[in-house]
Amino acid sequence: MVCGAARAAPIEVYAAGDIADCTSRPAARTAAAATARLIPAHALVIVAGDAVYGPPTAETYDRCYTPTWGSHLPRTLAVAGNHDYQDGHADAFFAYFGPAAGDGGRLLRRIGTWQIIGLDSELEGQELERQSDWLRSVLESGRDAACTLAFWHRPVFSSGAHHGSGQMMRTAWRLLDEFQADAVINGHEHFYEAFDPQDVDGHHTTTGLREFVVGTGGAELHGFWRPPYHSRARIERHGVLHLTLGDGSYAWEFIDVNGTVADRGQARCRRADTVR
Repeated sequence: MVCGAARAAPIEVYAAGDIADCTSRPAARTAAAATARLIPAHALVIVAGDAVYGPPTAETYDRCYTPTWGSHLPRTLAVAGNHDYQDGHADAFFAYFGPAAGDGGRLLRRIGTWQIIGLDSELEGQELERQSDWLRSVLESGRDAACTLAFWHRPVFSSGAHHGSGQMMRTAWRLLDEFQADAVINGHEHFYEAFDPQDVDGHHTTTGLREFVVGTGGAELHGFWRPPYHSRARIERHGVLHLTLGDGSYAWEFIDVNGTVADRGQARCRRADTVR
């Protein structure tokens, strides 16, 4: 889907993963209800996996997600996380999110000068290889996009004490870096962590991908290793990442449930001056 023109108004995006957990209290009294209230009605919403906790059934999505983040469903793009899978399948997740979950877990949206790509980090073997082939094809055909944002569940880099960094999506990272993508949003770790641009080996570069780990949508929070990776921000509070995607640039801020902006910044897209 292609929307807007090259000089369209900025795109407002709100993102988080690890969201709706109503296993011990009603949905209206959970942290997911508080983070949902931070999102304005007009914004594009990105769900970076683990939309619900407890058995990933239709009943759980209806009982826990619908009363919280469900009001944003018509403007949502979602990828599955490990808690959205059960016995190797995420049938209830795909049935609930429908077109918002893309085609078999892969998403592509072209909006103005931006392409937004969603990937499934729960795949293995040939399924993961096919997704990597699809990603290369998308990036090759999207060379006219000035800016690229990708999102999936399991982060390549994380300072988390619970999971830590992962290997599964390094091929995706390498491809995105090769095609000069700009930023990646992940969940999985239940905190907020922001990195300056890095290469696939975690070395800081003047270019590279900027990673945001935003597992702060409502599930129980987890802590960091000591010492952590060299991330620019580490915040253990529920909240959402707010991105403003402009014409060749973007800005970000992490907003916690008290409405406090705990991290912010801005950057120019890597291809902004070569693609017009």
